[in-house]
Amino acid sequence: MPTYISRALACSLLIAASPVLVAQAGEDAPGLEIHKFGGLEMGYGTYAFPEKLDQTIVFPVANLTGGLAYQRFNLALNISGSVEDAEVSEEDFIGDASRQDLDITFGYQASDLLSLFIGYKSGETNLDLFVRDSATRATDYEYYRQSGPFAGINIGKSFANAGKLDFSVAYASLDTDNRFFGDGDGVEAGEMLEFDDIYGKTSGSSSGYSINLGWTIPMSGNLLFRSKLRYNSYRQDIRFGTARFGNVSEQSTMLLAGIIGVF
Repeated sequence: MPTYISRALACSLLIAASPVLVAQAGEDAPGLEIHKFGGLEMGYGTYAFPEKLDQTIVFPVANLTGGLAYQRFNLALNISGSVEDAEVSEEDFIGDASRQDLDITFGYQASDLLSLFIGYKSGETNLDLFVRDSATRATDYEYYRQSGPFAGINIGKSFANAGKLDFSVAYASLDTDNRFFGDGDGVEAGEMLEFDDIYGKTSGSSSGYSINLGWTIPMSGNLLFRSKLRYNSYRQDIRFGTARFGNVSEQSTMLLAGIIGVF
């Protein structure tokens, strides 16, 4: 097997399904103790917040990835976002939605099959809104922000001439900040405050899990093809004044494919 293909196969062990990156260097690359990698992936993402949005938002996304790997340790950065706004149509408003995410991950290759990782992530969904029942076409906006640490495990299996398959599970504990659009109805006398009555800025916490499935295969030279599917499911605890709304569901998915270079 030519050297450049052998190196690509060895370096493919550096790349696992996001968010973990396996850091086992190839034996055919002596002296290259620190490996660098970077690339671009494209695909589609979804975002669902059923308590506030009747529809699931769907938008095209791009992900920039890069990092370092040293022996059994690695550090990875992912920056992703919607490349085109998604249309939103609700009972009280119409508008456009966008999404941005960032995560930084530190991983350790515990064995040929198992990796452990910890990291920090943040995400934000923004909605620019036009109020339906306004003669002046009034505008407003909402945002849903989350940030905090996560930890998880990755199981990876390499196959001869077929690349590497990875499956990872992570748990995250996040702080949340939201701003909700007020429809002006308010709470009438004798009524209980409902989630739809929340307006303005709120804070709270969120926790849940993410599942990632990825496949990486060497192409030529130091280039690799990677595809991955990520699913996040969180439950928010939102505070609004003296009221508290628990177990508020929030989900997102991302399907990506792209080219990674290892150097």
